Amino acid sequence: MSDSTKQRDPFDPASLRIDPAGAEETGVRRVLAHIRVGRPGPQEFFRLHGGPEHRLIMATLDLREDREIYAISSSLVPELASETKVVEMRLGITRAGTVFMWPLTLPSADGRSNAWNETARAAAEEAVPNWVRMKSNMRAGCYDISVAPSGLAEPKWPDISFKELLRIAFGKGLLIDSFDHPVLKRLRGE
Repeated sequence: MSDSTKQRDPFDPASLRIDPAGAEETGVRRVLAHIRVGRPGPQEFFRLHGGPEHRLIMATLDLREDREIYAISSSLVPELASETKVVEMRLGITRAGTVFMWPLTLPSADGRSNAWNETARAAAEEAVPNWVRMKSNMRAGCYDISVAPSGLAEPKWPDISFKELLRIAFGKGLLIDSFDHPVLKRLRGE
């Protein structure tokens, strides 16, 4: 039997393999319905958007027991200063194309910082032009930063405004814009 008359096995990986980039050519459009807020995982290579329009100094409230980070309306910050922290919210993307918002902790008003926050900010700056991975180094009390070899594809950033990205990230009850918000009531013991 010649090669041309052999029946092709439908489970042969060559019969099933597609180019993920080809999905765009089929007219399929990905809907960005969720954006995780938090630092990138230790096994993820990531990039951060370098444009000033994709970063924001803001206040957040981190409820560790719920593993949720809440955006705080600027009008509430003076009253909630002891509960909040000031961060620089940055837009990021992983090699897998997962969009995330990273709240980078800024130095305190008196300029104090620590090695964890300093190395996280160093990783953030390195992640603008390069694919970076950041992993905890408990012995050193900081993050180790690894840069991927050059030649990897550039990230495909979402084609929507930063305002809309913030709405997706915090729009499902994760924006505290009133003292009647359930999280604030819970913190007051109500």
